[in-house]
Amino acid sequence: MAKRPGGVMVQGTEPTRSQLIPVLGKWEDIGKKAQLGPAIFCIAAFFALQIFSSTEAIIIPRMNAKGGYINPLFWIYTSPYLIVLGVVLTTASLYFIYRLVGKNKSWLILFGAMAFAAYFLWLFSMRGYFGWLYDFFHETLAGGEPDDNGPLLQLFMRHFLGTGFFEETVKAIPVLLLVFLGRYMSPDARAKYGVEEPLDGILIGAASGGGFAIIETLVQYVPRYLSTLWMHMGMLLSGIQPKLFDAAYDQATGQQVLDYIRAGANLLQTDPGIGHLITRSIDLSFGHMAYSGYFGYFIGLSVLKPERRWKILLIGLVSASIPHALWDTVASMDTAPLLAVCALISYAVLAAAILKAREISPNRSLLQPSVIFGSMQTVPAAAAPAVPLAGVRITPVVHAEPALPAYAAEEPAIGSNRLRVGTRSLVIVAGLRLLEHQVPGLNASAPGGPVAEVTRNPNDPNILGLTNLSTGVWETVTASGIRRQIATGQTIKLALGTRIDFGSTDGEVV
Repeated sequence: MAKRPGGVMVQGTEPTRSQLIPVLGKWEDIGKKAQLGPAIFCIAAFFALQIFSSTEAIIIPRMNAKGGYINPLFWIYTSPYLIVLGVVLTTASLYFIYRLVGKNKSWLILFGAMAFAAYFLWLFSMRGYFGWLYDFFHETLAGGEPDDNGPLLQLFMRHFLGTGFFEETVKAIPVLLLVFLGRYMSPDARAKYGVEEPLDGILIGAASGGGFAIIETLVQYVPRYLSTLWMHMGMLLSGIQPKLFDAAYDQATGQQVLDYIRAGANLLQTDPGIGHLITRSIDLSFGHMAYSGYFGYFIGLSVLKPERRWKILLIGLVSASIPHALWDTVASMDTAPLLAVCALISYAVLAAAILKAREISPNRSLLQPSVIFGSMQTVPAAAAPAVPLAGVRITPVVHAEPALPAYAAEEPAIGSNRLRVGTRSLVIVAGLRLLEHQVPGLNASAPGGPVAEVTRNPNDPNILGLTNLSTGVWETVTASGIRRQIATGQTIKLALGTRIDFGSTDGEVV
């Protein structure tokens, strides 16, 4: 037999059927891997873009409140290809955030939140509904529409109170609605569809922001870009010189403007809008999704702390509106380096919210690693026998992979003791891990790994102990005054009153 890195291979034997056709033996395992989802999405996106490949313009007239047509320059111009591409790119951005969050959430509710926000904005843009809400934020609260030529501070405040407050409130509606409906859901349904913690708020808020961005892009930005380009092309085809475009537009009737636009659309179709759509869509992880996901964090936090609900929600709305207003203000200055800084700030606040939400998550034992690529499943680590020490209960040492989350692995029981480490107080639960920065002076045995972990006694799972995973030796004193030294790999029972000297930091079970 010749050994191979993957195991043992017997020479001179016939290959098995599963070796010749690996998919037969590994079919069930494929569905458990994180790579399957992106593969299915990419295949579906490919065929959708192939089927809806037409870039021929679809023209949707827009009407004013009195039922009359507005200037054709502001109508909606799109195509099947643009619509599908916008949905594909937005879903890709949402998946990026989904993997960063690392919590399994029903995609049904995420797509539902996206559709809700998209439909809300569609009703507002096309039907004129909810105009009173827009007027309240932009006119009453902000004091008027943003003026790019006005003072910088005034521009920022109008974007902050008007654009930021209005759009973040609209995008938060699906999240707030699910918080309300969660009261009537079963625990299982609430975990799957509702909002029970900040991570849920981030995901659903980001999905809502994606739906909002799709409509904003396909109804406002791309159509305006196309209509202007088509109109200029139509004028050229009509023999009008570029320097006379403005004068010709001022003198043209609505029908003439529409004729210019149709002439340009017949020649160029919607192909020029593809690049504009892409640039508008790939920024969602640090744009609309980042702002609404950040506000979603605070909505989820208000669920955990209902006694401070309104204070938390107000802080969240303000916090999400600041980077939103900053982006809009800088965008009016047309300065790419400053926009890049704003993008980094927006992404940073979202990433910080995700990290904090994972840290305080009551479901942290179920969280997957916060990664973009790789398996979503946590691989169980092998157990190594502990080194016995007289008079001390020993539990196996779990050599956890450094990439795994370093927080409690299950819900604390009511009345659980706490472990005080320095000035920090932690609820004692099986799987709780302490990192180097939490216990200054200790170094982990495995680079990047924990320095201590709460583990169960193999003979009595109800007994919890603290296993030394550091390179140092601890001094411990039990409530009865018995002193012990806990070397690397050994475990001390976490009984009430037990004190631990980690070196430069002390701890106590209280």
